[in-house]
Amino acid sequence: MFKAKNVGFRLRPPIAGSAAMLMAAWQPAHAQWAVVDAPAIVQLVQEVQTMQQELQTTRDQLTQAKQALQTMTGGRGMQLLLSGVVRNYQPVSWPQLVDVMRGGTGGYQALAADVKNAMVNNAVLTPQQISSLSPGSQQRITAVRQTGALRQALAQEALTNSSSRFAALQGLIAAIPAATDQKGALDLQARISAELAMLQNEQTKTQVLHQMMLAQEAVNQEQEREVGIAEQGDFPSRFQPQP
Repeated sequence: MFKAKNVGFRLRPPIAGSAAMLMAAWQPAHAQWAVVDAPAIVQLVQEVQTMQQELQTTRDQLTQAKQALQTMTGGRGMQLLLSGVVRNYQPVSWPQLVDVMRGGTGGYQALAADVKNAMVNNAVLTPQQISSLSPGSQQRITAVRQTGALRQALAQEALTNSSSRFAALQGLIAAIPAATDQKGALDLQARISAELAMLQNEQTKTQVLHQMMLAQEAVNQEQEREVGIAEQGDFPSRFQPQP
């Protein structure tokens, strides 16, 4: 009995020590859990969600900006419209014009064909009558015929092409409502302006060619007068009184 009591007495201090250690371990853990700020965590989560929303909004704005940029930049193929229209249908130099007038093509087959047809249709004297004249007279008649035929052919070509270009411009204007974005509409309007500028240039060129033909006619008339003087003499000098 004495030994049992002695053993029981010796077992109590370790139990008390373990309890003390458990208390010491529990107290720091309890103190660490107490410093966690739950409202701060909630606020942090809210801030992260707000930042995510702002990031998504920024992405949406960037996408819209890219789409807006695409509607204002890039090609729409408007430069290919009316690509089959013949614009430079008139001679660009005096040698080409003279070549067409004298029966050549000068690179302008349609105009040369119109000149030949006009010379045939406008002729009054028959080839037999022409052949009975002197070579000089034949040459002068041919020059006058060529000049008049070329003027007529140029006017016909200008009228035909102006009419077709007017129809083409009407087609471009009608296509404006069908433009799908701002860039397409702007390109189409620019294409119309370019066509108008080309048409104005063609009209100016036609006027210049008309002036050149008038000058050629004046040369023909002067040559005709000089030939008459050479063949018959100056009219005033033919009737000078004799002393």
